[in-house]
Amino acid sequence: MTVIDLPANEPALSEETGNALARALADPDPGVRRAAADADALIDEREVLIGEEGVRALVDTKANGPDSYVRAVAAELVRAMRAAAWEIYTQALSREDGARAETVRGLVVLRAAAELAEMALTDPDWRVRRRAVAALGGLDGRDAIGPLTSALEDEIVSVRRAAVRALATWAADRHYARTALTAALNDPDAGVRTEARWALA
Repeated sequence: MTVIDLPANEPALSEETGNALARALADPDPGVRRAAADADALIDEREVLIGEEGVRALVDTKANGPDSYVRAVAAELVRAMRAAAWEIYTQALSREDGARAETVRGLVVLRAAAELAEMALTDPDWRVRRRAVAALGGLDGRDAIGPLTSALEDEIVSVRRAAVRALATWAADRHYARTALTAALNDPDAGVRTEARWALA
């Protein structure tokens, strides 16, 4: 299958096809890149499944794509997938099933800091909050430090410990992270206090 040879009568495209389209956006051949971008622009009306491999390719193309048109298409697809991931999460939340925990992984790949922060602070399942808090530690400090500081107030010790570990990422060079970690030295849990001391050492 080439990048422009899409199934004409299928309402949903397979994950394999979605990943192939995402990879083709970074192809060395400008013609292949343009064809992939045009094909991606035409699939808005159909459901396309893009797996983790394809999402990583799109995120990379959005940042490092060889031309502005392809970067713009990749950016729009990433935006659309980020919105879709959040919709999937909220639908799962309304059903109160465990699927929303898996949304964390997709949001991490998409570097969806605002959505992860929302999960870290408000999800009713402390395991989901802990996973989201840990994921924030791998994102940009400008987006993560504020929510992580708030997570230090979580009622669950495991979530607070995860927040301390995540904040440790920026302990050496971010004032707000050090301030939050210093406050964590007064946490009622000895483990949180110990993690904070290690982070500040």
